[in-house]
Amino acid sequence: MKKKDALVGYYFNNNLMHSIKGDKSLRESVYNRERAFNSVDENLEQLSQVWLDLLLETGVYRLVIGLNNAEVRVASVFDPFNTEVHLADDLLNPDYVDFHFNKIPLKEKSQLIKRIYKMLENDEVFSMLSQEWQQSLHERNQSMQKLTNINDLRFILENLSKLRHLEGYYLRSVTINLFNSTVSMSFNCDGTQIMSHKKFREFIEQYI
Repeated sequence: MKKKDALVGYYFNNNLMHSIKGDKSLRESVYNRERAFNSVDENLEQLSQVWLDLLLETGVYRLVIGLNNAEVRVASVFDPFNTEVHLADDLLNPDYVDFHFNKIPLKEKSQLIKRIYKMLENDEVFSMLSQEWQQSLHERNQSMQKLTNINDLRFILENLSKLRHLEGYYLRSVTINLFNSTVSMSFNCDGTQIMSHKKFREFIEQYI
């Protein structure tokens, strides 16, 4: 049987761009649901800069941003198996950010992730994987260069406002992952767009 790759897997795919349709009833009723704005909308430009700084200058490697409910879920290389939850409004306070997020340059963060995976390779539990998986993960770790292109990442954060203010359809939540350079966006129609950081610019040029 031919093996089918995961949509987003252990590998890197700079050409990834995929659309997933959601609940049909939500798509059909999208124009009947009144739009409500919140504190995230009021401070989106400032928050987008904070989120960019977290990804570029701290241990954060994944952000799950709830634009509707102001919930921000964070994963950090300093505590990789945990997920922190913050309120977006709290991230507007520099003292709060300084206390909760430890600094590390993006280049060093990338190198730390490689070292963590190297530790896994050297652990006896690694032998529980099939030879195919061991080889694949080893090759990925060896070839991993950097987490993302900074200009691509900055472009994503700078354009959240445009996606939040689309006529009829608007961005409800977004997940930005440095490790596999992907961004996943859920809209009020319940549809999801998943793509690589590099493909995001093409998406904006096509639909905005």
